Amino acid sequence: MHTEQSSEHASACCSSVHGALELLTEEQKKKIAIMKIDIEMQWMEKKIKDMEGAIEVKKKMVANMLQVQEMIKSNK
Repeated sequence: MHTEQSSEHASACCSSVHGALELLTEEQKKKIAIMKIDIEMQWMEKKIKDMEGAIEVKKKMVANMLQVQEMIKSNK
């Protein structure tokens, strides 16, 4: 039931926002579009940084595993 209320609320919000956008000038609509693109770019850049960090951790993990393998081989 809560989900139904939430989806109804979201639908009402979207329609009111859409109605408000119709009142804006073309220049204002362009500015809003640019803001939206900027936010999306920032989100993508953050995701890329997160992925790069994960790659670095995995590289270190592989290097550590190779060191352990060498240690095990040298003890035989």
